[in-house]
Amino acid sequence: MGLIAAKIIVTPALMWAVSAAARRWGSLVGGLLSGLPLTSAPISIYLAAEQGERFAADAAIGSVEGLGAVTVSYLAYVVSAPRTGILAPVFLALAAFVLAGALLHGVIQPNLWLATAIDLPAMALVVARCRPTAGAEAPRRRSRPPRWDMPARLAAATALVLVVSTLAPYLGSGLSGVLAPIPIISWPLIVFARAQDGIGAALDVVRGSAQGAFGVLAFYVCVHLLLGRIDPAAAYAVSIAVSAACVLPWLIARRRPRAV
Repeated sequence: MGLIAAKIIVTPALMWAVSAAARRWGSLVGGLLSGLPLTSAPISIYLAAEQGERFAADAAIGSVEGLGAVTVSYLAYVVSAPRTGILAPVFLALAAFVLAGALLHGVIQPNLWLATAIDLPAMALVVARCRPTAGAEAPRRRSRPPRWDMPARLAAATALVLVVSTLAPYLGSGLSGVLAPIPIISWPLIVFARAQDGIGAALDVVRGSAQGAFGVLAFYVCVHLLLGRIDPAAAYAVSIAVSAACVLPWLIARRRPRAV
């Protein structure tokens, strides 16, 4: 009962915090924070508590594969969004996620370091492709989001955590891990940024999410290497700290004034 209560309380609280940060400090910060393991870390912790540390450590490999599929979906969005409407690139990105996930998990044998070697250049490519361009759409005047916006985000994020953790015994560690990094926080931010503030704001969210993905990758690598070898609380504390350390330079670079 305690774990169920934590799932229902912690996940929507994190979702609310990221959405509030995006509205307060802009799409790039929102994307960067949403790229952190805000839903995948709780999922991993719940898997360790409910299915055992070895299960969660093995699931981390699947999560690194899933993160590669997420990155491919971002790349599909970046390529298609400037040429299409609001929803079409989202569906293309979803198709890219499914295909990439099937390839990485179903064809390539589970291998943490191979998946990491695929993820790193893919994330760097997304960040590079999201640089502002001369043809980018001018930002629109910021509008007030609809009333159902925040409840929908909270419900979607909570549902993902509940579904993955509940189905974990049937999916196995590999598929549970692949589903864990689905960017349930990032995609609502991307869609609403595009609808309310234009393509430039949407690409800011994608870029921030790709930057945050470096921290997510570090989190999963640490979880796989540490869980079962040291105290689980210490393993997750170190993994989260390393993840935050990977994201901190992006935040510092954003706040540093540009040279005139």
